[in-house]
Amino acid sequence: MSRSKRDSPTVAGQPCNSSIVRQHSGTARIAAAEQAKWSFAVGCMLAVFCVPHTGVAEDPAAAAITFSSTGTATHVSAIDYKIEIRGDIKTPHSTGTRTWPMESRGAFRFEQRSLPTDLGGPFTLRAVRRFSAAGTQTTVGTGTRTGVSLSKSYRTIHTFGSDTGLVHVSPKYALPRQQLDLLQMPCDVLVVAALLPSSAVSVGDKWNTDDWVMPMVMGVEAVIEQSATCELKSANDETAIVLFNGRVHGATLGSETTASISGEFTVHRRSGMITSLKATQKEERTPGSVSPGLDVTAVIDWTQTLGSADSKTLATLTETAPSDRARLLLLQTSLKLQLTHSREWHLFHETPSVLMMRQLRDGNLISQCNISSAVTVAAKQHTPDSEFLSDVTDSVKQRNGRVVEQETVRDDNRWRIRHIRAIGDASGKVIVWDYYLCSTGTGEQFSMFFSHAQDDAESFGDEATKLLAGLQIARKRPALPFR
Repeated sequence: MSRSKRDSPTVAGQPCNSSIVRQHSGTARIAAAEQAKWSFAVGCMLAVFCVPHTGVAEDPAAAAITFSSTGTATHVSAIDYKIEIRGDIKTPHSTGTRTWPMESRGAFRFEQRSLPTDLGGPFTLRAVRRFSAAGTQTTVGTGTRTGVSLSKSYRTIHTFGSDTGLVHVSPKYALPRQQLDLLQMPCDVLVVAALLPSSAVSVGDKWNTDDWVMPMVMGVEAVIEQSATCELKSANDETAIVLFNGRVHGATLGSETTASISGEFTVHRRSGMITSLKATQKEERTPGSVSPGLDVTAVIDWTQTLGSADSKTLATLTETAPSDRARLLLLQTSLKLQLTHSREWHLFHETPSVLMMRQLRDGNLISQCNISSAVTVAAKQHTPDSEFLSDVTDSVKQRNGRVVEQETVRDDNRWRIRHIRAIGDASGKVIVWDYYLCSTGTGEQFSMFFSHAQDDAESFGDEATKLLAGLQIARKRPALPFR
């Protein structure tokens, strides 16, 4: 990777539209570091060798240190990661914003094999992980407690770097959103090594990072402005300690976000491994279309040691990026209905009879989908098309709308899906409403209702068709934690 050694931080930003697009300045400007000069390497992505320049003074503190990136698939590292979060959650209310105190603790233990690529920037990050433990316990308000743990079915995870952050996928099953969110860790081991400089530094020297690094360290998706400073604090024959701090202003999940971080990590000079990190991250986030507001402080503490050298411990990845199919998420609803969907869709609200999902792309709200139970009929029957049309017509009339199209989009032994499209006006904008009556061969019926602005028709595309294609009936409580 390409970094310049500097005495003070610089600010790197990029223009962002009024809706705060979901992007940060990840680039492919990272040159491949010189490799194969040493006869050994550790299996951690961007693992570092710290070697003094020939002919320098014997005092380690006075010697210039070179951190060179290297990678191999012959070793595995073991990570023990802990995080504590305290602060407030903010939710919209009719009288303004309500604030709820929250505390959360998380613990993760996993083995990791990093697998470097010839790609540049964040795309160099690639690893296979196997979790032995992963979970959080959260308390909101005066006593509302929730716990999330990673199911055994999802203990093996493939992780890829991208221009919007780390992408985690399961090699066997579509991940549920809740399990995916659990895997998002600030100061991720893969990313932290990218804080190191590419040129030699001495104790007291400072440097910046590439534009993509600090946002990914803190989990900020879109960047308006940022700053970062790293410093070689100390060094001896065994270890080197690096201080780092940064600030990013941008957006996460479409919500305006300001995050700052400070911490330090230790590099073992003989093995080249970053062995520990301690950091404090503060974040303020406004309530958004799919997430609450936050004002929290997170304390992160992890250690990394050399793991098993058995090549069979973790498989080798052949892909440089996850497939579209691997990125799909699985939602198990309270309606005996499950569906797969893209990562743009977020569950926003749910009751025993109805749930609401919202589609977010590049920080912009594109569409909404409401799913509810409809009247159950006899096997191989369905609500008459004329009755469905009458119900839709009455509904859209109340919103100054009209029906413009109707068709049967599927009719087989498993599903009959009837579609009615209507348009209306909302505050001067043309709104498109798509109603679907989904009838199973056994008589269960479900209603799916999509809405989006006509201006967003191109962005919305065939999202309705994709969601409908992933519908399944779940007659028994699933063994996997599909929520």
